[in-house]
Amino acid sequence: MTLPTIHPLLLGLLNGAGAEDLASPPPDDPQWQAIIREADRHGLAPILYRWLNDSGRAAQLPPSALDVLKTQVFKLAARNLVLAQEAASILPAFESRQLVCAPVRGLALAELLYGDITARPMGDLDLLVRKDDLPAVAAALTELGFREVDRRPGFARTYSNTLEFVKDRHGWIIVEPHWTIAYPPFADRIDMDAVWKRCVRGRALGMETWLLSREDLVLHLCCHLVHKKDDAPLLWFYELDRLIRQAGAALDWSQVVQIARETGQSLLIAEALRSTRRLFATPVPESVALQLKAASARTTPSVGGFADHRVAHLLAGDSCADGRESLTLFFAIKGLRAKIRYLSALLFPSSEFMRLNYGLSSSSHLGFCYLGRMAYLIREGLKGTLGLLALRRSRSSTAN
Repeated sequence: MTLPTIHPLLLGLLNGAGAEDLASPPPDDPQWQAIIREADRHGLAPILYRWLNDSGRAAQLPPSALDVLKTQVFKLAARNLVLAQEAASILPAFESRQLVCAPVRGLALAELLYGDITARPMGDLDLLVRKDDLPAVAAALTELGFREVDRRPGFARTYSNTLEFVKDRHGWIIVEPHWTIAYPPFADRIDMDAVWKRCVRGRALGMETWLLSREDLVLHLCCHLVHKKDDAPLLWFYELDRLIRQAGAALDWSQVVQIARETGQSLLIAEALRSTRRLFATPVPESVALQLKAASARTTPSVGGFADHRVAHLLAGDSCADGRESLTLFFAIKGLRAKIRYLSALLFPSSEFMRLNYGLSSSSHLGFCYLGRMAYLIREGLKGTLGLLALRRSRSSTAN
């Protein structure tokens, strides 16, 4: 995993350096423009804006740069308040239908880590639900004005870890009901009955709801980092560090290691934690790092043997999320016809899915987007395949 590059001021700010220890550019220095762009790209605009005001350094920024930052933060806050209003309708609706639901990441994480739902950017509402409840969840969201968007009918339920529902309000409002805390191709490896048993009742967004245990939330944030990999903003590493520090000695690392080992994700969890430690000196016990490293080197039948080992190395490679995860799922599908149906839906999804995910306001550019998507996924798939072949050759050389 390639660590994100960031201006020293922002990295020092996240690492808790005092105002007197942070060397900020002088007033009217053009560097401020670059700092604000990086803060926006990595989801750190609210943190930077609060620090500038609290430290009295806001006056050091060129007025135009401060206006840009202030606009970013205010737009983000307004967006989050709209999402919070939607959540305030969705969670009671689920409760009234006896649908078990736990908010994950997004607003719930902002409240847990910062005590402020406007403190982090988010694009959607992520909700954990039971897979058996998906039809009832879909019906409840439909009653609230949402409609489901999928690559092809039934694709997400068969191959993904989440559904996607949208509502056209102040731009798209997106709700993603997840039924697992992992991502393909390990989505079904997690014992979700055990995850739900570890959930606790608590308050989020001013409402009583279910919350993930700290151990499962750490695993989920690690999986989410690996899922996005080099596209992950620095904010996600910082929040994993902050969660681990907040949990402290109460965090049961043995459970984290056990689940990573049982699901064949030791290499991936180890990579996420190692990267976070390098950035923030996160207090992950050395014994945990060693256990995950040892588990990732094994190829035991209980977690799929060398096949899982190759999959984990592919996911740890440098292809994009679509390229890595789509390729591993393609290998897992049995039967030529099933593979062809999968590829067809992957390369040529519905026009509504394309408009939503590519931000198209009209259908005039759909053809170009389809061609670009096909070229992109084929390129990333080839990169992943070459990575697997290289791993196979490496393993053969080691064996000989």
